[in-house]
Amino acid sequence: NVAKENETKENVANEFQSLSHIYYDTIERDQNSIYTLIILISSFVDHKNRREKIRESWGNPKIWNTNDKFIIVFVTGKVERANSMIELAEEAKVTKDIISLDIPEDFYLLAKKVIIGFIWAKNNLKFKAILKGDDDIFINIDNAISFINQNEETYGYFGQKMHNQPVERSGRYKLTKEEHEKNVFDPYCSGGGFIFTNASVYKIIPLFDLEKILRIDDAHIGELAFHTGIVAKMTNGFYMWNDWCEYLKDIIVSHPADDPTCIDFLLKRSMIDNGKLPRDSRVENQKFYKDVSLLSKK
Repeated sequence: NVAKENETKENVANEFQSLSHIYYDTIERDQNSIYTLIILISSFVDHKNRREKIRESWGNPKIWNTNDKFIIVFVTGKVERANSMIELAEEAKVTKDIISLDIPEDFYLLAKKVIIGFIWAKNNLKFKAILKGDDDIFINIDNAISFINQNEETYGYFGQKMHNQPVERSGRYKLTKEEHEKNVFDPYCSGGGFIFTNASVYKIIPLFDLEKILRIDDAHIGELAFHTGIVAKMTNGFYMWNDWCEYLKDIIVSHPADDPTCIDFLLKRSMIDNGKLPRDSRVENQKFYKDVSLLSKK
């Protein structure tokens, strides 16, 4: 079938074009194994402290019980400051977990990081699922991997579902009528953290076009998924507005977790529950890291 062949060639060319935006990729990977989970973290060049915190906390395999393979990949952009880029390259050489793109660091270009990350994963690793997250989250890896292993949906797209979300016409999240004609978005999962199964990744990639992106990255991915018939599914364990850093036993992803003490608290509670730390009634009686009474005064 010539049409099918041409379409395949075009898809390969598009993927190649997207991958050409990678300055360097220092990822230490096992190309023969199947990873249960690839965690793609969109990270700002200068957020070295957040990356370090992830590596030493929930990103450390010794903390979890699972024997399944998972890998954390930080996807970064570029900034004008040469020093920042040099420091990033030095960090990447040591940590072997960074993909550096020639895409400017810009809130409105975040969709490009996600697109290139997905295409990189498809072309470099065998995997069951991708969890896309930001660098200010906490992930309970045991829960994430159990969820993937128990999941029976081939075309899965899981997270905190945003349904009938109005398109904002002003402010930070503004989109013009030209950019997005409809006044509501198709269903999508909040971008702090969501999971795509392998089949969903392969199905959505042919729709990716770096020249045609919405400035809201999570809504953009949701719209493309929706066009292929993959519908965002509200899933327990994705807590995207956990401002007071509440511990829940079923956490897969908690956001925001940009405060290192919040990560420590969630990690300690997770490790008590998975048996890696001894029981500690003082810690276990603490449901929140932050004082909830202070939140109402914000």
